[in-house]
Amino acid sequence: MEQKTTQSNAKSIIEAYVGKKLEDMRDNPDRETRNLVDLALSLSAGRFQKHFLNLAHSLLEDENSPYYALIHDAIKNVGTTNILKFGMNIGYNSFTAGAKTIRNLEKERGYNIPWVITFYVDDRSFSEKAYSEAIRQGKKLGIYTYIFFCSIIPDGLTEIFDEESECAFILFSDAENIENSISEQASEIKNLMLCVKYSDSAVEVCENLRNSKALYSVWYEYNENPMCEELLCSADELHPILTFFVKSGNNYKGYNEVYNEVCKLRDTRTVASAPMEFTGTCRMVDEIISDDACIAVFDESGRLISIDCSENDCNFKNQSLAEIFGKCYPKVAK
Repeated sequence: MEQKTTQSNAKSIIEAYVGKKLEDMRDNPDRETRNLVDLALSLSAGRFQKHFLNLAHSLLEDENSPYYALIHDAIKNVGTTNILKFGMNIGYNSFTAGAKTIRNLEKERGYNIPWVITFYVDDRSFSEKAYSEAIRQGKKLGIYTYIFFCSIIPDGLTEIFDEESECAFILFSDAENIENSISEQASEIKNLMLCVKYSDSAVEVCENLRNSKALYSVWYEYNENPMCEELLCSADELHPILTFFVKSGNNYKGYNEVYNEVCKLRDTRTVASAPMEFTGTCRMVDEIISDDACIAVFDESGRLISIDCSENDCNFKNQSLAEIFGKCYPKVAK
């Protein structure tokens, strides 16, 4: 109880400070961004925080870095509360407090726990109760980031986002589905980042999200190695925070080549947004948090389809997450 109180107090202090800095950035975004990164780097203790902040520091050393344009644009066109809430949920709850819980439980229980869970969802098999229960179980394991891929955004999903206010949610869907289901309320859901699939209709949807000061990104689906640099230039016209490249289907082979290309582009870009290869980034973060890379992806039925496990009979709708991870992700003796 005392530890939770200490963590809560620390989070409140950090949140208040970061909130003030975000307001200060409106007047001097370049200087305040560097100051914030430098201070965070000096105070950071966790492996992931140091890795991420060192990367941010190196990218911002160049005063002509295109990422300053990205920061300027975000501060101007995304709600401050949206940036703060989503950032604290993923940066503190997930990467700091959650990561510590994950490492402790992995050591105690002898199996790997992913830092993020990805759900593929359709409206026919969606159960608000089942997904809410999975997230409640996940938080006890230290998991505070949840990704949803929705062919159709089901009723009840946004209620989960509201209810689980300590979590960061990332929702991937087509522009048409976002426009019809969630765009009008997106800016009001402070712990949500929307990811709009790139298409002709994404232009208007992203413009509407931008006007409402919602937090959003763009994503491409690929089979073979895509023309990443050309696609990034097209995505930049929609002003996303991030541009994701997502391997299509359940066959994840070949993502590593795209991941390596995207990492090089991230470091050498001449235009903003920040590029991310989805699978490689999830694995990279998990490996930094707890040494062994571990990814959990569940299909529409609730069955585990992760690349890290050959099991095909695990389903979060009738098994606990702890049971699934204990069975599928045992620690390998080193």
